[in-house]
Amino acid sequence: MATIKEIMISNPLALKPEQSVFTARELMIINGFECLYVVDKTGKPVGVVTTLTAAVEDSKKKISKILTSDFQVINESQSLQEAAAVFSRADISHLALPVVNDEGVMTGVVRVKDLVKDLAEAGGPVSSFTPECLVVQLCMSKDLESERSWMTRIREQGYLPAVTQVGTSAEKLPLKLRESSIVAAIAHGVIKEDSREKIAVSDAIRDIVLQMDVVSPGLGGGYKVGIVRGEGRVSVATCGRSGHALASSPEQIFLGVSII
Repeated sequence: MATIKEIMISNPLALKPEQSVFTARELMIINGFECLYVVDKTGKPVGVVTTLTAAVEDSKKKISKILTSDFQVINESQSLQEAAAVFSRADISHLALPVVNDEGVMTGVVRVKDLVKDLAEAGGPVSSFTPECLVVQLCMSKDLESERSWMTRIREQGYLPAVTQVGTSAEKLPLKLRESSIVAAIAHGVIKEDSREKIAVSDAIRDIVLQMDVVSPGLGGGYKVGIVRGEGRVSVATCGRSGHALASSPEQIFLGVSII
């Protein structure tokens, strides 16, 4: 059985408590990370800083002042299915988690997109995935066959999926994302023609736009958008490229969730 050690990002980029918020912000923007983990002098993870936190805090503050210790770790010997169960917990909001050895030292980082990709290729079950894990996989589908396959598997889980694509300029991107997602959600029966349900999707898109502004400020782009309703909430994820050099820019994933 495959283990996390086989798919994790080894020797991951990490922050030190004495570094500045400005440094964290720059590292996340340059490398396209949604969050970075903070380690102590022994290499053990002690906190996490997200793009949203770094965006609103004073850039001169030390990491130790803004980090949160509310995070989970995964042991490098755990199986992919065990890791998927950790990601599927309702209180897990990070798209990447630190991987530690038996001594508690961080040896890697595992991302949702790496995990679901590996499980999908291995034919792994989706029954342990939350709507958030599934919507990431849906927005990452590269062709019509893969998209239809994930739509079917999501429905079999008892959730409601929708998918659409958005490509536009920086000025129109927030509005275009919101409009296209709401239209797709209604068309696929994910939400009703109800203002409260439309607002739920809109709130999820707002979270995504805020993340985009931190990682790629002022840039438009082309994105595939996945929407999944289940477990009392609607989850929206986008996967695509931003900026002028779309062909060579890194593909990035953004996730927004709202109670419905």
